[in-house]
Amino acid sequence: MTKTTATMITPDSDSASAPLILPSLQIRELTFRWQSRQPALTFPDITLDAGNHLFLRGASGSGKSTLLGLLAGLNSADNGEIRLLGKSIGALDPSARDRFRADHIGVIFQQFNLVPYLTALANVILPCQLSPVRRDRISSGTRTSDTRAAIHAKAKTLLTALSIPRELHSRKPTQLSIGQQQRVAAARALMGAPELILADEPTSALDSNNRDRFMQLLLEMAQQNKTSVVFVSHDPALAHHFHHQIELEQPSWLSS
Repeated sequence: MTKTTATMITPDSDSASAPLILPSLQIRELTFRWQSRQPALTFPDITLDAGNHLFLRGASGSGKSTLLGLLAGLNSADNGEIRLLGKSIGALDPSARDRFRADHIGVIFQQFNLVPYLTALANVILPCQLSPVRRDRISSGTRTSDTRAAIHAKAKTLLTALSIPRELHSRKPTQLSIGQQQRVAAARALMGAPELILADEPTSALDSNNRDRFMQLLLEMAQQNKTSVVFVSHDPALAHHFHHQIELEQPSWLSS
């Protein structure tokens, strides 16, 4: 097996009287291989406290996107355990993993994966159509008849906060710039205040000015929602935005 290196992340100590808040993320002795004859990728043990942000970097082939796929429940580990919000993901069947992801995780893909036939606003609203949990977080305290209005208002607020002006809310993704599409994808991930956001190199197509502005907006919005962020990138210039950093090394069998 090939070991990776990492900075260990441990929870802050709380007073005995403080309410118990489960870590957003815990990884223990995690390994994965794409093919049975391939050496296993071995990932570092991680504990990430609720509301904290983690920058995960490494060279191509180091397993960054693989780890994100494992955290999202899109793939299953060979060994070890992933606990998200105190729940063991490996113990869930595929349908339950899909439901857990829809309810509790926002994902920002490198290619954004916006639905091309939906408007920017409809793309942002989509998580609330797929998850009653995220819908209820927005509509809590409103009358049933106001639920739709509350969800639309929240989506518009997120888009505006992420510098998408109202005149663009009704446009399809193909009518938006790459930077605008990226911010729509971020708004969609934030919709319904998921406890965890997973971002897979979403800034790779942006210049440095737009990249830094996007990072500032994303993390400010996450902070407001008390959402943890795991952000994958090969770009070390982004590291200063984050509470914690981990660097994965490229396996020796790939570089030899």
